[in-house]
Amino acid sequence: MNPTAAVMKIHLRYKLTLLYLPWIISLSSLAINLLIAYLIQTEEGFNTGGIMTIFVFMFVSGIVIPAQTFPFSLDLSLRRKDFFLGTISIFFLVSLLSAFLLSLFSIIESRITAGWGFNIHFFSLLDVFSQNPFWQLWIFFVLLVYNFMFGLLIASLYQRFGKNGLYLFFSVLVLLLTGLTLVFSYFQWWVPSFGYIADHPTAVSLWILLISLIFPVFSYLLLRRASI
Repeated sequence: MNPTAAVMKIHLRYKLTLLYLPWIISLSSLAINLLIAYLIQTEEGFNTGGIMTIFVFMFVSGIVIPAQTFPFSLDLSLRRKDFFLGTISIFFLVSLLSAFLLSLFSIIESRITAGWGFNIHFFSLLDVFSQNPFWQLWIFFVLLVYNFMFGLLIASLYQRFGKNGLYLFFSVLVLLLTGLTLVFSYFQWWVPSFGYIADHPTAVSLWILLISLIFPVFSYLLLRRASI
C-alpha cells in the first residue's frame, strides 16, 4: 500500500470523531432549535450558531488525531514525510466533504424548506453575504481547512517540544492577542475592521487560506525533528 494512503487509513480509524460525531451533534442541535421554534411560533425567525460545532470538532481533531497517530505511524516504519502528506490529505478531503454537506444543507434550508418551515438560519448563515452555493462551499472549505491546520500546528508543537512548548506557545499567543486588543481599542479599529470583513468576505477568505497554507509548513518542520 502507498505510504500516504496507509497514513490516511490510520486516521480513518477515528472516523467517529472526524466524520460522524460533528454531524450527530449539529443535527441534534438543529432538532432542538426546531423544537424551540415550534414552541414559540415566531414569524420573524432567528439565527443560530449551531454549525460552529463542526468547526470546533475539526480544530480539536486537528490536535488530537495527529498526536495519537504520529507515534503509531513511526512504529510502522512510515516516514515523517509520509505521515505529514497523509495527514494533510485526509484533512483536505474531510474539509471538502464537510463543506459540500454544509453548502447542501444551506441550499435545502434557505431555498427549499424556508428555514425548515420556521425561518431558521442554521446552515444558511452565509446568505447574508451571498446565496451563491459555490461561494459558500469555498468559504466553508477555507474555514474548515484553517481549523484543521491550526490544530495540526498545535499537535506538531506538542510532538516537538512537549507540554512546556505548548505552555510557552499559548502564553505568547495570549500576550499577542491582548496587545492587539488594546491597540485596536485605543485606535478604535474594531468597527472599521468588522466593516471591512463584512464588505470583503472573499478577500478575507483568501488571507485565511494563505495562513492555513503557512501552518503546515511549520508543522512539517516541527514533525521532522519530533521525537516519540
